[in-house]
Amino acid sequence: MNHTIHALPGLALSAAPSPSASESVMTLWDYISYGLTWFFGNMAPAGVWVLVGLAVCLAFYAYYWHCLKPRPRTLEWIAMAEVRARPRKMTLTLKRHPFRRKDILPMLLITVVYAATAFFRLGDFDVPQTYTVFQPETSYTFSFSQPVTVDKISFYTSLGTGDYLLEYSDDKGETWDSVTLDQAYNTLLKWEVVDLTQPGDDEEEAHGTITADLWRISARNVERYEGLWLAELALWNHGEPLVPQYVSSGGEALFDESDVWSAKATYMNSSYFDEIYHPRTALEHLNNIYPYEVSHPPLGKLIIAAGIWLFGMTPFGWRFMGTLFGVLMLPVLYVFLKNLFGKTPIAVCGTCLFAFDFMHLVQTRIATIDTYGVFFILVSYYFMYRWLTVPAGTKLRRSVPSLFLCGLFWGIGCASKWTVVYAGAGLALLWLLGLIFKGREWRKLVTEQEENYEAAHLPRFGAHVAGTIALSVVFFVVIPLCIYIAAYIPYVTAAAARDGTQVSLQGLLNIVWDNQVFMLTYHQGVHTPHPYESYWYQWIFDGRPILYYRDLDYSSTLGIKSLFASFNNPLVSWCGLLSFFAVLAQVIRRKSGRGLFLVIATLSQFLPWLPIGRILFAYHYFPTILFLAFAITYLMNDMFIRRRRGYRLAVYGFTGCTVGLYALFYPALTGLYMPLWYSQAFLRWMPSWPL
Repeated sequence: MNHTIHALPGLALSAAPSPSASESVMTLWDYISYGLTWFFGNMAPAGVWVLVGLAVCLAFYAYYWHCLKPRPRTLEWIAMAEVRARPRKMTLTLKRHPFRRKDILPMLLITVVYAATAFFRLGDFDVPQTYTVFQPETSYTFSFSQPVTVDKISFYTSLGTGDYLLEYSDDKGETWDSVTLDQAYNTLLKWEVVDLTQPGDDEEEAHGTITADLWRISARNVERYEGLWLAELALWNHGEPLVPQYVSSGGEALFDESDVWSAKATYMNSSYFDEIYHPRTALEHLNNIYPYEVSHPPLGKLIIAAGIWLFGMTPFGWRFMGTLFGVLMLPVLYVFLKNLFGKTPIAVCGTCLFAFDFMHLVQTRIATIDTYGVFFILVSYYFMYRWLTVPAGTKLRRSVPSLFLCGLFWGIGCASKWTVVYAGAGLALLWLLGLIFKGREWRKLVTEQEENYEAAHLPRFGAHVAGTIALSVVFFVVIPLCIYIAAYIPYVTAAAARDGTQVSLQGLLNIVWDNQVFMLTYHQGVHTPHPYESYWYQWIFDGRPILYYRDLDYSSTLGIKSLFASFNNPLVSWCGLLSFFAVLAQVIRRKSGRGLFLVIATLSQFLPWLPIGRILFAYHYFPTILFLAFAITYLMNDMFIRRRRGYRLAVYGFTGCTVGLYALFYPALTGLYMPLWYSQAFLRWMPSWPL
């Protein structure tokens, strides 16, 4: 289901050799021994950095627990013992710290710096924009004033699947020979190149160069009603473009953008990986065509369409909105952290942890829909936190805006990608616990001030709960359902245009229902092995990135390569895992409400993946890594509270190391050409990292 521009050799872990019938069954130790032999046998020189990274994470983690100990040669241990002995009750009526004017500058600085790195070389603006629509038996003729020799053909695909018959004649059309140009679903929105001097994938020998002056192109095997959309057809002779002198009426758009012709597909001028699906769907929506890809809800693709509407059907255009949402995550995260912990340095460092995580950059630069899911998960949890911070005894109307916005953004997220539904489980649990704890505190207020005039005018908790439940049904069921159904309006309008029928509510509801059944069936059936598949036990150790793009064309001649993969900053991944367990411990020891909030948010994004049997990829860990950054920030906040010697070095030093790794790995996250030795010496920390 997933494709890259260049053929990628499988880099999955090799399977252990199977013993023959005469051999004894391999023991557990045999498998361990084989695994260790493979691991160290494939280790690159950069593997030494694993030890450095682990040392940084363990030092940070150990220092955190050191900070919590009583200061030596003081009586602090007595006060700490008294606090531990004092009975505590869990609460989720949390404190909301204000966002101050002094926070504006650091928040904007982080956002601008990250935005500069995210939008840098995001994609070309100058790719073919006009196209010719081929239906069955559509044919266009073009010619040159004299015979030309062609050794390479490239064509820029747009919509539709099928193939073209490119015919040529050197005797004024008396006889014709031909070559087939395939436009498959995995070749859309990119430059496809046919090298006539090299054998094709299914050919034993090369076609050979072509010399002709008269040419004709027609469509064959058109698979969908919109036909085949071809943007440009480029003929080459030793790297020089050949522009015909004559083109028959209707086919002019095939050769009208020769200034942007290319005989090489790169991530800058073409689609890669799942961009063959989502930008295609966005373009179909913009042209009122029933979409080919219907395995995810529509809203994410409609957001992508907004970028295409702004900047054209270009790589920059279809990637713009995702990258913009990745940038917008940072101010939301900063305000969230400031509200949660109340310290500007902590908000700065916590925002940097996520801003300079590798997956945050790579996933928001590819035109897929995961970015929108993570953005709306973050925003919905932010407003859930604000709802929880409304004090007990407060009138219902004060909690309505936060509750409404939480449900609204969660609903928008669900209409973008189903994984946001997982966040709903965490939000629902926080909502329920919030009401339970708020009820306990409400009763305490009444008990402590029952003789007080103000207490007599406290709103009744029962009425507050009833109002909250009624509003929550509207905010978390009715409104999200309406958003979800409304997102399918482009489906029903396209179906009506295709079938010549009228748009109706019944038709809309039928399409919505049928698509839910299809999506569920489709995702349950995704079991085809993939060289870059991975599972939760690999995610937590950052063990198996997914390679999106690689160009090795210059590796043998210039000693350089271009690639990028989606995985986590190892410091954020490894320390985040340790920090999660530290936060869980503080939930138990301290009855920490903030910790409970983070534990629930993290588990709601991680636990649903454990029982899933379909193939999975590293990017499914993206929402979890967001909350692991929160967990690390929780530890940093405790360090600032304790103010033990070296706490600033620990917090700022760890943050600086994550930013430094981001800079070190930046070429492998954005496709910049880098020397082969650079990858081996600094980037390929593990044999399973395809860097």
